[in-house]
Amino acid sequence: MPDLIPTPPAPMAPDYATYTEPAFRAEFVADMTRVSPLQRQHPSGLCVLDYDPTEFDFRALVGDALAAQGLLDREALRQRGDRLELLHELVDPVHQAHDASQQSGAARVLYEMPAAFTALYERLLGDVVLPQLGLGPAHAQRTPTFRVFFPNAPGYPGHTSYHSDLMLGHNPREVNVFVPLVACDRTRALQFAELPESLALLADYDYDFARFGRDTQLDPTLIARCQRICQPLRLEVGQIAVFDSRCVHAGPANRTGQTRVTFDARVLPAQDLRGQQNRYHGRGRRRADFAVGAYFGAEPLGAPSTACR
Repeated sequence: MPDLIPTPPAPMAPDYATYTEPAFRAEFVADMTRVSPLQRQHPSGLCVLDYDPTEFDFRALVGDALAAQGLLDREALRQRGDRLELLHELVDPVHQAHDASQQSGAARVLYEMPAAFTALYERLLGDVVLPQLGLGPAHAQRTPTFRVFFPNAPGYPGHTSYHSDLMLGHNPREVNVFVPLVACDRTRALQFAELPESLALLADYDYDFARFGRDTQLDPTLIARCQRICQPLRLEVGQIAVFDSRCVHAGPANRTGQTRVTFDARVLPAQDLRGQQNRYHGRGRRRADFAVGAYFGAEPLGAPSTACR
């Protein structure tokens, strides 16, 4: 009798945040319904900034890091002009598949970048992003999160995973910073809903993130609504999208034929932390402490300047 091949277990649903303790929920709901400092300047919850990618050559550093981990031939990428959208031609398919958290093997090896990257990343935030935002100094996520979505990679779960980072335990006072390292369009772009539509959607669910997350996979009415309000956030290399953490968004399955490479980070404006009592924790396997001095750097970056356009 032949050996039976076990059926792989179905992906587990994320451990979405649940806030039922009265005092915590009261402040959370107040933060969800207030006008945030970023929203006051940009009612859509979105601001797009420019930077010089030749001065901040993150693409070369990513190529160096992948080569150092043995995932590609560095010279072969260099001959392609460090065009990260061609990574699928160089990285073994075993490192292209998604895991349960929608991360590819190539993205996971970028969790620990060299000091040269960290210095450049902090300079981008401190010298370019935060001064243009006009929100004052801010505490920055210590280690940004890389996303490497290969074309037609296996492992993407079900329907597009529309979400807000708050569902995974993030603070509603955070501001997201999204940096593409390739041109982003169609399914190689973040699918993004502006703030008014996002707030209305989450309020309709009474901030029941578990129910919302389940319905994004099962409820045709909600799926259609998310598809309607979420549009591709088209960006070029040299542009940065800064958006309110309450905005609904998604990284769809990449069907474009080229690799998507981005990194994202969160900042907490120092002045916006005053008076907040709630302390937020991640819902992933590391249960990150989303606090200043832990997930966020102890010393704020940036200085007050003019608001972004």
